[in-house]
Amino acid sequence: MKMKFIKRITVLLLASVVFLIGVSSCKKDEQVPVEKEEIRASLQFTELQGTKGAGHGDHFHGVTTAKEGAVITVNFDASGNALTKGAINLDAELAYKMDLKVYDEKGIEIQDNFVKNQATAGDYKAFLIGDKLIANANTETNGGAIFQPRETDYADGTKVNGKYEMTGLKAFFTLGSENKGKTKKLIYSLRKIEPGVKATIERVDLLDPGYASKFKGANVLELKFDIK
Repeated sequence: MKMKFIKRITVLLLASVVFLIGVSSCKKDEQVPVEKEEIRASLQFTELQGTKGAGHGDHFHGVTTAKEGAVITVNFDASGNALTKGAINLDAELAYKMDLKVYDEKGIEIQDNFVKNQATAGDYKAFLIGDKLIANANTETNGGAIFQPRETDYADGTKVNGKYEMTGLKAFFTLGSENKGKTKKLIYSLRKIEPGVKATIERVDLLDPGYASKFKGANVLELKFDIK
């Protein structure tokens, strides 16, 4: 009787061990590691201190020598969706330097491919639009948004000649006091345009929600993010 009892206990213990191993294996199988979202582009906003009131019409005065302050970076996935949770907070009355970075599948920066020389850059222009975004050129209070491209050189080292040659991978930006408060959904777009069109695009067009119908072409990049 004692031997039978010991055998039964042994069988039960072995069965319990097998069951626990099975449960453990199932749990391990269920814990599929989540891959980190791949960053394919980013927009960097660098605060320019003391630039309140520097905006005039479609451009800025005196921002190139302003002291730089805090930096905010928004990263994007391959679909152009922001990986940053929630809206980014900018001082609506200050100017910011805005810089685009684009990465290939190996994480190497490739944004210079769009502006490697004058001929290549002539095919591209950046636009920034948002829901109910008030452009400064359309206000009487000087409190609207400004998006002013600021490239001075192409990637090959040659000079960019004037505002019509600038692309907008680098820019000065302000949200403007008339746009502060409520969260704005913005889209930064890099558009490939038809030959000769770039020279006809004014700064006020860069904030125009109807830019796609005015300037034929196709967007090669659309980055969506919230700002307030």
